[in-house]
Amino acid sequence: MIRGDAGSACCPIQSDPPAPQGDDAAEQRVDRAILCAACSAVITHQDQRLQINNRHEHAFFNPAGIAFEVRCFRQAPGATPHGEPSAEFTWFPGYRWQIVLCAACRTHLGWLFTASQSFFGLIANRLR
Repeated sequence: MIRGDAGSACCPIQSDPPAPQGDDAAEQRVDRAILCAACSAVITHQDQRLQINNRHEHAFFNPAGIAFEVRCFRQAPGATPHGEPSAEFTWFPGYRWQIVLCAACRTHLGWLFTASQSFFGLIANRLR
């Protein structure tokens, strides 16, 4: 399992502005897709970005010393959670985490963090 400890207090989730509406909304959404770097499956979209602790992007180390640059998203339909939620070594105090894999190729993409609200922390270099 991949874990880490950020040691910082958690702030309320803040989201980016909503996606454009109208006839071009579907086309713009495809253009703003975030893909799995391994297989090019759609994982999420730019309009799902959000800020946790006042930042969209975070850098953490797990207990083994492996560094991760993590980006936060409200939803990631192309990422599937695996395993039981754990609070051990959480990077976001108050949240439990589960590993998430690409639904298409099963590459480890990051984590689902769950508390009263949930969000996905996806590893930047495993996305494009």
